[in-house]
Amino acid sequence: MDVNMKMPDLATNEGVELGITRWLANVGDPVKRGQALLEIETDKAVQEVECIANGTLATIHVQSGQKVPVGTIIATIKVS
Repeated sequence: MDVNMKMPDLATNEGVELGITRWLANVGDPVKRGQALLEIETDKAVQEVECIANGTLATIHVQSGQKVPVGTIIATIKVS
């Protein structure tokens, strides 16, 4: 089963796109729920975002340096 991870709503202003500063895991890496998976830049600071499931990081849909709206699918995790 695959789980899609979406860009969380961390911004203080509605409708703002958030940027991914860097991924802390690579495609194919095992990941655990609660593990820091990526860093996102909001209008205030850079924050870590935790993984939402145990499994393997199958796909990164949004690369470092890209900005996308809240709710956009950013990664797919293959649940073990």
